[in-house]
Amino acid sequence: MIKKILLIFLLSIISFYQCNVLKIKENSILLLPPANVTVTNITPTSATVSWTPQIGTGSTVSYNKVGLPGSGGTNYTTGTSITITNLTQCTTYEVKVQYVQAGGGYSAPVIFTTPMWYCIENSTATITPYLYASNVTLNATDLPAMVSNSTGTKAYADYRSDVTRKVKLVRGSANNAISVTKAGPATQNPTTIGIWIDYNGDRAFDSTERILYSSNSTDMNPTATFNVPLQAGQVDCKVSMRVISNTTPYFTNCGPTNEIQDYEVEFINATSLAVNESKENKNETIISPNPASDVLNISGISEAANYEIYNLAGQKVDEGKVSNHYVNLNHLSKGVYFIQLKDKEKVIRLKFIKK
Repeated sequence: MIKKILLIFLLSIISFYQCNVLKIKENSILLLPPANVTVTNITPTSATVSWTPQIGTGSTVSYNKVGLPGSGGTNYTTGTSITITNLTQCTTYEVKVQYVQAGGGYSAPVIFTTPMWYCIENSTATITPYLYASNVTLNATDLPAMVSNSTGTKAYADYRSDVTRKVKLVRGSANNAISVTKAGPATQNPTTIGIWIDYNGDRAFDSTERILYSSNSTDMNPTATFNVPLQAGQVDCKVSMRVISNTTPYFTNCGPTNEIQDYEVEFINATSLAVNESKENKNETIISPNPASDVLNISGISEAANYEIYNLAGQKVDEGKVSNHYVNLNHLSKGVYFIQLKDKEKVIRLKFIKK
């Protein structure tokens, strides 16, 4: 009799356990991966990841350099956002989020690129400069003008995250115009103003990249015209334009100076501009999928098109003729590349990721 009671008790426990396991599995299936995963506050070394919360479960955030599994890390949190640190500047990452207790799998990866770091001295100082560069105006060929009116309240003003101050330039364009108005209590004194664009993306402002220089001058409104190199900005993140004003002509591109202003620069291909202006979207060159694993499909080109593929260091890693509107990628290592397409008189350069 006792054995029979124990047997019934054990069967009841097993039945209860199995029932609850099934319920857990049912709930896990019904609970989808995290939604609305976004990446904000991206700096050269950090980024904030946010997602839709789910009551009763923590979350795991996994991130890696694109094409390099194991190159990042995994963080656990009970919150709905987390800041990833120790990132590498000018690098493309993918991040995904999973509810730990739910078992519903990871969200679709979100890809982002960390910006460049540029040298700055006295970057945290907040002072009223002896003079400053106001009304920085850039009239780019075939593009709307960018106008930035500075108040001159900071020794360093970082405008790179301000979309209204983004500088847009056409690769290979000529006679782009830049002008500055001197302001502040020292406007009548000899003043040096210099402006550079980091065309080659080496995180430095070289003498060959200077587009305006008014040395020790009393000119209230220095102006200049400049040409944009055809291969400008062929790096994995946005480069900067730097404006410097100083009371003497002797300073470095890092300071110390009276004032430094930094602006984000976006380069546009002339062919892409022509397509947008004519609205002939049917002729637009499109690559897919991106990221790609084995084959990169290319539409909007003729069968006579040739291609060249470059890595992030600017080295040519492959070339040939486009066959049946696709290019084979099997021989490439995982990473970020640029493909340059030469179709008759048209040259197009696009970025893609090999996964």
